[in-house]
Amino acid sequence: MKSDNILLIDIGNTNLKWSLLQAGRRSPVTAKKHRGVTSDLLATHCWADIPPPDKIFLANVAGAELESGLISWMQGRWGRTPQVVRPVAQGWGVINGYLDPGQLGVDRWLTLLAVRRQEHRTACIVDCGTAITVDLMDSGGRHHGGMILPGLDLMRESLLHQTRIPRVTNVPVDTLFARDTASAVASAAVNSAAALIERSMHQAAAFCGESPRLLLTGSDAERISMQLDISFQIDHELVMKGLVAIAETAAG
Repeated sequence: MKSDNILLIDIGNTNLKWSLLQAGRRSPVTAKKHRGVTSDLLATHCWADIPPPDKIFLANVAGAELESGLISWMQGRWGRTPQVVRPVAQGWGVINGYLDPGQLGVDRWLTLLAVRRQEHRTACIVDCGTAITVDLMDSGGRHHGGMILPGLDLMRESLLHQTRIPRVTNVPVDTLFARDTASAVASAAVNSAAALIERSMHQAAAFCGESPRLLLTGSDAERISMQLDISFQIDHELVMKGLVAIAETAAG
């Protein structure tokens, strides 16, 4: 019997990422920046050369306009309407910790599902992307909420926009106490994120009664990890792995 060819789509704040899943095997993730690109052109660049998928699962945090445009392209090109993934109160072994479950970002929800599927252990999950999010989930799969702060570039841009600091470039961080303006701005951003992560891990251990596993994902995971004094693991495909969990459950 033919195995369904499933298209998995993760639309983040900056990039659209996609992969094909068939018979339990997932193709490498492809990424395209979507800012300033029409939905028709973006979809054509990504999928014009792939065969029509049997099913499509789409997670989106980039707004309704892009989502609607991509869905229209899929309907016109393939006659397919994707299943748009939304956070729910409970599912796939995870209990959503938000008072209004739908307010939790779908990307954060999917990382929780992915981590829960990998192992049943208390975990602190940090997505280091356009925004930095921190989420705590205990060994029983209960999500205890989290935090959201600007990502490294947003911290820098906000500071430069709201002050008279000269427009400085982003530079590598090799010391906490910098001796030029560009390095001072970069150091403050990355070290503030690292300090929050370390504080979160300390508080999470006290709250849950055990030391959590720390997982980092997102485009700035490496930059932030270099400033951490605690153990961690980087996994850039947590959102996609969460989509796989949903797709395989739907396939029975």
